[in-house]
Amino acid sequence: TKESFEPLPWSLPKPSSTRYQTSEEFMADYIALKRKHNIPLPWEQDKYREDKVTLPRPIIGLNFPKSATLTMSKYFKCAGITSHHTATQDGRIGICMMENQLKDKPPMEGCDTELTKKGVIKPIEVIFDIGLQGPPCYYASVHDGGLENIAKHYPEGTIMLVTRNATKWAKSITGWNGKIMKLWADESCHFDGSLEGGGMEYWASQFVSARGDISRKKVHYWIDFYEAHTQKIREFALKHLSLTYVEVELENDKMAEQLELYTGVKQSCVQVCHPGPHWIRKHDTTSKCHPPGEEPPEIDPDVENDDGT
Repeated sequence: TKESFEPLPWSLPKPSSTRYQTSEEFMADYIALKRKHNIPLPWEQDKYREDKVTLPRPIIGLNFPKSATLTMSKYFKCAGITSHHTATQDGRIGICMMENQLKDKPPMEGCDTELTKKGVIKPIEVIFDIGLQGPPCYYASVHDGGLENIAKHYPEGTIMLVTRNATKWAKSITGWNGKIMKLWADESCHFDGSLEGGGMEYWASQFVSARGDISRKKVHYWIDFYEAHTQKIREFALKHLSLTYVEVELENDKMAEQLELYTGVKQSCVQVCHPGPHWIRKHDTTSKCHPPGEEPPEIDPDVENDDGT
């Protein structure tokens, strides 16, 4: 049952120089390493140039919530390939990936197809918002063995990461839903370092020493957590060069241009998305996504802020 589910072990690294690179700086180093080992870049290969997207499938987005997960899912759907956010027709993506990891099965087995309105079964090519705060709690990029299970079963697939400014992200997610932060900290995920195991003492100490009497007030802890998450994925990508890795920054003015370079998908497919119901009400709109610069004006400033994507 959900209530009796034991939290899974997780790990994030202590700071290294990799953590503090911009996405552009890291991608330059990553691409140079691939070239050094004579590993071709998909977006430079003829076999992908005629495809709708110039990346190997599946494409697995590792962004945390409030880090452009819906924006990216819509981006690939705009390109004309099957892209799912949070759930498929078989249920939550996080549950599927967790159960498969525990059974040593491919991460998307049993949740890798969709049935179209015309009755056609199509493979799912892209997934974003793949985590679950629970219970049970599971994030492939945080919990031990999650990234390894992706690399084992999809050694030539693609992992993606869209980063936000860590301070903006932390303020967004802690102000978005206090219950989620409680689940992340000590109720479900135990991302407060309270589990036993290697590396937990560091995170427990960081959590206790962070200012704030409750989990959602400890903004500086979650900034550290977010940056460590990016570092872990980067270090994993450098060690698993058969995978394709793509990283861009949400606040970078060149993000759409960089995405088009890596994916072959036109820049106009990048939209600004706000999945939260507060934002929908505050702007009196029925659409979660709008082209940059065309977001509807705010009509009710008293509605709780729900920024982020």
